[in-house]
Amino acid sequence: MPEPVPFFPPPGPSADTDDLACDLIHDLAELRQADRRRTVTRTAFAAGFVLIGAALAAPVVAQVPPRQLGTALVAALAVAAVVGLCGDAWHSLTRCYELIRGDGPGARRRIVRRWYAPGSTVWRADPKPWHGPLAVLGWVADPACRVPWALVYDGTPSTCGGAALWLPLDELAPHPTSPRPVPGFEVVV
Repeated sequence: MPEPVPFFPPPGPSADTDDLACDLIHDLAELRQADRRRTVTRTAFAAGFVLIGAALAAPVVAQVPPRQLGTALVAALAVAAVVGLCGDAWHSLTRCYELIRGDGPGARRRIVRRWYAPGSTVWRADPKPWHGPLAVLGWVADPACRVPWALVYDGTPSTCGGAALWLPLDELAPHPTSPRPVPGFEVVV
């Protein structure tokens, strides 16, 4: 069997990497322009709806006595506050808990705490880089990502080289993992 021939990339940037960088910059500029267009369009629609609502409400508001208008305003603010608090509670619950389907026939759904919920302790699936536990600060599940990602922190101050970093859930485990055995070495317990 012939010896494998090592491949060494050419030194310095090549024409392919320059073209790739130009394409990437062009794509990012197009994405930025499309996002800006969508933002301007959404803002214009929102301003239009506010103007239509104000035009329809102005004749009615002009005929309402000030005392009743104040009461209605306080009631509307109270309803908005309750809706906001319910939204915050829902967001907090869905960050820490998930609804999963049970196993078997006639299985019901049940609420289970996410093992990667903020505040929980996780470990690296491959314990080589870190041996200690990691604290989960937050997580993100985006449709563009294959798996959710967790923001973890090992507890060392940033001045000592520690920092929070994003890791895919594939690289994390809910329990400590044992190091992979090294061929030729036997572990005696």
